[in-house]
Amino acid sequence: MDFREKEISDRLRVIGKYFDLDELLGDKTDNQAVAKYYRKSDIFYNIIHSHGGHYIHMGLSDNGFFQKTDFEKQARFVGEFLAGSSSMRILEVGAGRLANTRLLAKLFPQHQFTALDLPDRNFLKNRVPGNVTLVEGDYNDLSAFQNTPFDIVFGVETVCHADSKERVLGEISKVLKPGGKLILFDVYEPKPYEAMTDFEKRVSAITLAAMRVTAKDQYIGDTTRYLEQHQFTDIEVTDMTQAIRPTLRKLDRVGCYYFMHPRFVKFVSTWISYDVRMNNIAGWLMLYTFDGDNIHRYCRVVATKA
Repeated sequence: MDFREKEISDRLRVIGKYFDLDELLGDKTDNQAVAKYYRKSDIFYNIIHSHGGHYIHMGLSDNGFFQKTDFEKQARFVGEFLAGSSSMRILEVGAGRLANTRLLAKLFPQHQFTALDLPDRNFLKNRVPGNVTLVEGDYNDLSAFQNTPFDIVFGVETVCHADSKERVLGEISKVLKPGGKLILFDVYEPKPYEAMTDFEKRVSAITLAAMRVTAKDQYIGDTTRYLEQHQFTDIEVTDMTQAIRPTLRKLDRVGCYYFMHPRFVKFVSTWISYDVRMNNIAGWLMLYTFDGDNIHRYCRVVATKA
């Protein structure tokens, strides 16, 4: 047992004092469960995670030190494909609190943006710039957009929630123009499921379940294969795990404080919802699940519709 496995095992024993991990693995990860998770967790993400920035994803740090502007890096990368064009149509799937689309719409007022997110999140109540259209829906069925295809579709830490990545990527392919770009930032497993040890499978499943992410179909190799099946070419996968480590250290400190103070755990359990409290499980494990090449990787995927 190496030091990472020992540290994870030790932390799981502590976590097990406060959460039934087998029960957690049985929790639903369907659309209703995901919408409820984010609706309940929005305050945590806004105040604790992004310090008022409405970001619900990882920051990308260049120099090993976290800065608040690191949360903008995913959107700004998408923006590199928008500069210099007079009019483009862009779709963000899983738009969440709209931090990414809102930033891009401000930077590129000449383009038209559509933001898609699940119902039951008060999504349509968001105030947005005039070049943004909000749509409640599900990326498992994008048929409503097939007559008005997009130049770019992007998603930040959202396709991980899909039970069938193949279906979602197929739907995205249908609504992209020929030559259009798909850009994804997400967590993946670097090894095929059958190549993972039982320990790695369980740890990955627990970490993902704490964020209402399904344990199904997370191998990065499957994603690239699905892309090829759905007429995508020039597929580029960039490992960005090191860039998220400063964010992981922030989350690790929050998780450490939570689990190392039993009285605090008991206190918050009386007034903070289960969906919010279980975030601490992932926060306390990810620093080690993203360490090494066995359990998780954070990747940027860019592909072109043939």
